[in-house]
Amino acid sequence: MKKLNLLCIFLVLTVLLAACAIPGVGGTTTPPAQTGTEPNAPAPEKVEPKKISILAITFSGTPIEQDEPAVLALEELTGYDITLEFLLNSSYEDQLNTRMAAQNLPALVAITGKTASVISNCRAGAFWDITDYYKSYPNLSKANAIVMNNISIDGRVFGIYRARPLGRNAISYRKDWLANVGLSEPKTMDELYNMLKAFTYNDPDKNGQNDTYGMTWCKYFGPLDQIAVAFGAPNKWGEGADGKLVPYFDTPEYMESIKYIKKLYDEGLINKDYAAMETSDWTKDFQNSKSGVHIDVSDQAWRFQKNFIEKQQMSDDLVWVMGMPEGPKGKKAMPTSGHAGFVAVSKNGAPKENDMKDALNFLDLCNTKEGQNILNWGVEGVHYDLNEKGEAARRTFAQDPVEGFNQFMTNVVDGLLIQEALKPVQKRHLEIQAENIQYVVGNPAEPLTSDTYAKNGSQLDQMINDARNQFVAGQIDEAGFKAVVANWYAQGGQAVCDEYTAAYKASK
Repeated sequence: MKKLNLLCIFLVLTVLLAACAIPGVGGTTTPPAQTGTEPNAPAPEKVEPKKISILAITFSGTPIEQDEPAVLALEELTGYDITLEFLLNSSYEDQLNTRMAAQNLPALVAITGKTASVISNCRAGAFWDITDYYKSYPNLSKANAIVMNNISIDGRVFGIYRARPLGRNAISYRKDWLANVGLSEPKTMDELYNMLKAFTYNDPDKNGQNDTYGMTWCKYFGPLDQIAVAFGAPNKWGEGADGKLVPYFDTPEYMESIKYIKKLYDEGLINKDYAAMETSDWTKDFQNSKSGVHIDVSDQAWRFQKNFIEKQQMSDDLVWVMGMPEGPKGKKAMPTSGHAGFVAVSKNGAPKENDMKDALNFLDLCNTKEGQNILNWGVEGVHYDLNEKGEAARRTFAQDPVEGFNQFMTNVVDGLLIQEALKPVQKRHLEIQAENIQYVVGNPAEPLTSDTYAKNGSQLDQMINDARNQFVAGQIDEAGFKAVVANWYAQGGQAVCDEYTAAYKASK
C-alpha cells in the first residue's frame, strides 16, 4: 500500500512539473529577462567595442576633437572605438616618412600620393596588400576599377582611394567684372586672354583706378598644367608613335602653352611673383577683388562666392565657373586622377590578418549612406540642417568643428550623400564636372611605377619647373629650355621614360 501511495505521489509531481514546462502562447520557452533586481542575478554581459586608430590630415592645425558629436555618431554607427590623430598638411609627407621609418603608425593611414617612400614601404610590407580582400566587402567592392588601378603599386592595391571627381578642374571668374568690360564667357584660349587683359586694363570693378589684374598664380603649377593640356600637350605622359611614353614637356604643344603663359606674364595679366607665392596666399587677391580669374577646381567658385557673402556682405551673384576653353587642337580638359591618394592599412597598427579585416570592415561601414554623411556633413541639428526638401545647409561656425574629419573619407560608392540646398554657382560647378568627362585627357603612366622616378623624381621635376619659370620670366629662351630638357634625360629622365615604357607595354 505504501508503495502504491509513493507511486501516486511521484506521478502527481511529474504531471505538475510537466505542466510548468508547457510553452505559453507564442511558443517561446525563453525565460523572462533578468531585471537586475533579483537576488544573485548575473550582471549583463558588456560587449567591448573594437578599436580603430586613424592618422589623417589637418589643414588648420585645429582638427576635430575626440569627443565631438560627429566622432561619437560614427562610433555608434560602426561599433568601433575611434582614436584620431592628425598631422598638418604642409608637413604631412615629411612627418609620414618619419613615422614610416620608425614603424610608428596606427591601423589606418591617409596616404596623399605614391611617393618614393610610400612605394618602398608598400613593397617592404609595411602596409597590407588588400588586393584579394577588399572585394569581399559589400561597399568597398563597388570601388571604381580604373581608380583602384591608378593607386596600385606593381599591380597590387594597398588601400582604398580617397575619391575625387574626375572632371573637377575648372575656372572661377568674376561674372560682374565680365559684364562690366562688355565681354561674354570665353570659348577659346584667345578669348580667355582677352578676358584677362580686360580685367587688367579696363577697370572691371568700375572704381576709376588701375588696381586690378587678370589672374593669380602661385608656386603650385596646377593651373599651368591645365593650360598645357588645353593646348594639346599630354597629361604628364603621352604615347609616342613608337609606343614609347613621352613626357609632356618634350612636345611642341607644351612649348606653345608656355609661350602663351609668357605672354600673360609679360603683359602683367598674372602676378609677377607667382613662382614664389605660397599656396596659402593663392586665393587672397581674388577674395579681395584684386584679380578676377582663378584656375583650380570647380567647387572653388562657391567658396569664393560664400566668402563675398558671409565675410564681406557683398552680392550673392558675383562669381561664376566654366570649363577650360577650346585650344588649338579642340577642347581638352585635364582630369584629376579620380583620387587624392588612399587610406592604407598599416601592419604596425593592424599586425594580424584579422586586424586588417577589421580595418577594412570599418572603412566599409564608413561607405554606407549613414557613414558617408556623418563624415561629410556631421550630425543633423548640430552641424547642418535639412529643409522641407531634404536638402542640407551647413551651420556657420567661427572655427570648423569637424575640420580634418573627412580626410579619411573614401566615398567609393556614388550617390549616397545628402544634397545641399544649392546656389546657382554650385549647380553650375556640378554641371561643369559632368561636362568635362567627355574632354578629359588620361595619363597612361598613372598606375605605373618607375624606380628611378621614385628615387629622383623630385629633383627631375624641379629641373623642369625651374626651366619653365625661367622661360616665362625671360631668363632663358626656347633653346635654353630645350637644353634643360636634354639635361633632364641625361640626369635620369631617360631611365624614367624607359621604365615607364616597359611597364606600359607589359600592362597591355
